[in-house]
Amino acid sequence: MKKQTISFFTLFIFLSLPFLFFSACEKDDEIDTEWPAEIEITEVDYVGSAQAYFMADLSGSTVDIEEMGFCWGATNPPTINDNTVTMSPEPGIFTHTVSGLSSGNTYFARAFFTFDNKTYYGEVVSFTTTTPATDNDGNNYEVIRIGDQLWTAENLRVVTYNNGDSIADGTGMGNYSGMATPKFFFNYADDPINKDIYGNLYTWHAITDPRGVCPAGWRVPDILDWEKMTQQLDALANEYETPTQGGVEISAIAGGMLRTEGSIENQTGLWRHPNTGANNITRLSVLPSGIRDPSGAFDGIGYNAAFWSFTEETSTHAIMFYTHYFNPGIYANTFVKSSGYAIRCVSDAK
Repeated sequence: MKKQTISFFTLFIFLSLPFLFFSACEKDDEIDTEWPAEIEITEVDYVGSAQAYFMADLSGSTVDIEEMGFCWGATNPPTINDNTVTMSPEPGIFTHTVSGLSSGNTYFARAFFTFDNKTYYGEVVSFTTTTPATDNDGNNYEVIRIGDQLWTAENLRVVTYNNGDSIADGTGMGNYSGMATPKFFFNYADDPINKDIYGNLYTWHAITDPRGVCPAGWRVPDILDWEKMTQQLDALANEYETPTQGGVEISAIAGGMLRTEGSIENQTGLWRHPNTGANNITRLSVLPSGIRDPSGAFDGIGYNAAFWSFTEETSTHAIMFYTHYFNPGIYANTFVKSSGYAIRCVSDAK
């Protein structure tokens, strides 16, 4: 009997047929599906230790789309079998803030929509949740990533410099306007309870002292840091210009994006009514911590939040940024360095 043989080439073709068949089917499926819309961009920002803000842009028709939303998880790529949130299909930008994440972990996210029992996915975006910043006194601060910056989401409460020296306590100081370079911290109205809620108020000379007040690896933001943040929040934000009278508006909306919601009158927050435009979308949770005047007066709690920048304007005045309860803007101005304002610290995201 003649022995039959199968060539290596014939065997290769035979074994490859199932793979070729399924590959062709997958490719044909992809070609045959005419998607009614497209997810053009996906971004993740305002990332904290437990939450992140997702944004995507859907273009095209949504008439036949069944649902759309975001999916995320610790594996790449995430699918609708992982964590998901869905919403009614509408064209344009759609957003969602997810919570319940773990601090210091890397996640992957993408937007999706379903059509004709198929799922269309946008591009995958990775992000890492933040970890708290700790000052020289052991106080921990929530951290929020905005663009490529990290910001503390609470006002500074430290009462020592980074070398261990004490910052002078201004309690009961009264009028010290005659002092050339006062270096004090204050609790609003000289009441320690306010420190726990609003943090401390500091004179400019204290927060720019070379011994340092921000946690290690962090700094007091200068004017460029503030501008970079507001421009990340608002594409129409302005650069700082020295005001001739009063403050200059940096952004018409960024203040509301930073401020906590609610009002004292409605028993829903710490700002005075109407707290216009406040949505705290960034989770920076800016509170109306008020100011301390060199004359000895405290003013503005409930009405405004004022923050020093590291940048000086003259030998006696420095640049500060503030937001009010009556509109969603954020403003810059120059004030005497011996005033007491709040501090947020900034660092560069890695």
